[in-house]
Amino acid sequence: MHPSYSLAIAGFFLSSALAKDQCRCTTDDSCWPSTKTWTALNSTIDGHLIRYTPPGAVCYISHPNYDAEACDSVIKQWPESKFHSSDPASLHSEWSNAGCIPVYKNGTSIYGDPEAGERGCSNDVLPPYVVNATTTDHVVEALRFAAVKNIRLVIKNTGHAGDGRNLGSSSLSIWTHNLKGIELIENFNSTCPNSKDTPSPRMAATVGAGVQDGEMVETLAARNALAVSGTSNDVGVAGWSTGGGHGFATGHYGQGADNILEAEIVTPSGKVVIANECQNEDLYWAIRGGGGGTFGVITSLTVKAYPAPQMVMVAFDTSIKNHTSEDEWYQFIADAHALFPAMQDAGIHGYYTVEGPPSAEALTFSGSLMMFEASNKTYEDAIRPFAKLLRSSYATVAWSLNRLPVNNWQGLLKILPDIGSVSAGHSIRTSRLISRRTVIGKTDKFAAVYKKIGPTKKAPSNGLPNLSMSGTLTISPKSVNNSLHPSWRNATVHLITSQAWTDSTNETEIRSMIHDMTYRKLGLLRDLDPVQGAYLNEARHQSFIEA
Repeated sequence: MHPSYSLAIAGFFLSSALAKDQCRCTTDDSCWPSTKTWTALNSTIDGHLIRYTPPGAVCYISHPNYDAEACDSVIKQWPESKFHSSDPASLHSEWSNAGCIPVYKNGTSIYGDPEAGERGCSNDVLPPYVVNATTTDHVVEALRFAAVKNIRLVIKNTGHAGDGRNLGSSSLSIWTHNLKGIELIENFNSTCPNSKDTPSPRMAATVGAGVQDGEMVETLAARNALAVSGTSNDVGVAGWSTGGGHGFATGHYGQGADNILEAEIVTPSGKVVIANECQNEDLYWAIRGGGGGTFGVITSLTVKAYPAPQMVMVAFDTSIKNHTSEDEWYQFIADAHALFPAMQDAGIHGYYTVEGPPSAEALTFSGSLMMFEASNKTYEDAIRPFAKLLRSSYATVAWSLNRLPVNNWQGLLKILPDIGSVSAGHSIRTSRLISRRTVIGKTDKFAAVYKKIGPTKKAPSNGLPNLSMSGTLTISPKSVNNSLHPSWRNATVHLITSQAWTDSTNETEIRSMIHDMTYRKLGLLRDLDPVQGAYLNEARHQSFIEA
């Protein structure tokens, strides 16, 4: 019932937003708005229209904005996620900034392309105009303008969308980053009578569309509360949660999409609506898992909040021994995964990575596991099977399992790393939600596939980085009536494999890596678990309807 309704909604939104001619106007077309028209738009949004120039432009001698001192500053800040999230259009995605990567004085890009400076700087897939939206009215005016002028529209808060959904050549971008505001509501009363999902009153938090995880987490922690969030302080709450959302607390409290109570949304026609369990119900269903910006522009969200919990946290670290084969190593990892479903049922959740040389001295499998509102005995009983596996694998791997000095939610926040860095170059990844049935019943096949998509014992001979893997175990099996892919509910791990390269990598190798990741490695994961899907925010979008 709901999927058909959501498709009808999407069709309505698209038809209302598009002009009769389905092709969008571009900067090269006569229909592209004149400077006078853009100036008129600027006057309707309180002067918040930005004529966008990529930050790397200051490094190009041929560009009017060239500034050697400013270039040094841009190059220094470029690896920082905060630099991109606080810029009106620059993104973390490998697809962004391709036309204007910062270059050194000799014209070589910071990623190693010696011809970048000679080609010069262009916006490429970045928008020529950005609306710095600080009110809902700014969003309304931008949407109406884009519809009337038949211009491609994109939306950005922080730019963490890994698939480049925030990009658009010849587009108008709505930058929601400055729609801040966080309110913790101790006794939130739903406007929906007889609410099934949200008994009233309950604790909740209302956040603006520009609020980032770190801002929300810090504000609520000061009030001894939490709302589910991602693993990076820099990620935007709205985009993260509407795409599904996994984080440290989601295994216990539900995915990000499960925790949305209501939203203020501006539809593509410029209408402001409230979506919740009893108003615009299909839109409410769709935004909880269907992706940010898909059905309209969210200007604020109200999400579930909880009293800050007590918790237990441990770190595990394993590495391959010199005489251990890759087959034995990946069988050990598969055996660990066979234990995870029961551990999750007992309340243990976490994250891990698998790396190899040269980024690590040897193949490693390490991560952290956590448990909320549990006694020491409950934790010890739940972790015992994993500890037993580690002890029995002493001939194959070196290992450690240590309890961390974390007793509560605030303690976890103190040990978390800062925002982090953008990878020094480009990367491609593929992912799959791997089911409980597979990790328990297909252990040998899982090990064989993991070996084919994971890092090798020796560093690659071509000089490229080794493959890297990550696993998300913070998955809630509780069924919620929303648009989150059903594969989440029976998954044990959200598995990602990724391959990095730099601008100095030749085109033939790049094409080979992209093809291998898109078809061979993704194909292996699909064959391993055919009925499963992928996480919208971290997926490789090939055959996206099934994934």
